[in-house]
Amino acid sequence: MKREGQILGIGMWIGLVLAVPLTLPAQAPPGPLPGATPQPPPAGARTQEQIPQVQPRTSIFGEWKLNRDESEDARKKMQDARGGNRGGGRRMGGPGMGGGPYGGRRVGSRGESDEERERMQELFRPAGSMTIAEAKKDAEVDIFDDQQRKRAFFTDGRKLQKSEGGTYQEIAAHWDGPRLVSNEKDPRGRKISRTYELSYDGTQLYETLRLPIGRSESLISIRYVYDQRGAAQTSPATR
Repeated sequence: MKREGQILGIGMWIGLVLAVPLTLPAQAPPGPLPGATPQPPPAGARTQEQIPQVQPRTSIFGEWKLNRDESEDARKKMQDARGGNRGGGRRMGGPGMGGGPYGGRRVGSRGESDEERERMQELFRPAGSMTIAEAKKDAEVDIFDDQQRKRAFFTDGRKLQKSEGGTYQEIAAHWDGPRLVSNEKDPRGRKISRTYELSYDGTQLYETLRLPIGRSESLISIRYVYDQRGAAQTSPATR
């Protein structure tokens, strides 16, 4: 009996040794290590997807906001055209500017009304924002600005009504391709014009003022630059 017990014990030990190598391959391999927790972007950082893209427009219609950094300085343009600041250090400016931001002599002695002087001042006071819209009437483009003004541009050569206040004005104009060009006169009867056109990439609006100055009536141009007020707006088709 003792011999049989020894034989049985040896057999069980051999069986256990043989069974261990067979069970090890059956164990599941260790899983992948857990990934690192994503860290939030630094405060104030913006990804490319978060930056609003400016969509190019195909016409001048829409809402626009003045870009003061890219717009030309009307006062400097006037000074350069007149040969700098002359006359004992007195500030120079456009005709009719009076005590406005561009200096210059008052011209009441020339028979200009307050309304006419105001019109001249407006030329050197660009709107901070404006909306250009095609009116329901034919051949009319309306411009509304943040100075509570409405300017109606008519392109059919109709007889215009004389403005009775500074908030509404009818202006003769014509289309030069996609550009709107006004046909105006200053209080002295000299021709001036304003052109509204898109930048080459359709993301900005240019308002270019052309007018004569001085006795020689040499022409100068002043450009005001406007950005889109909305980053992604649908524009009407080009005329």
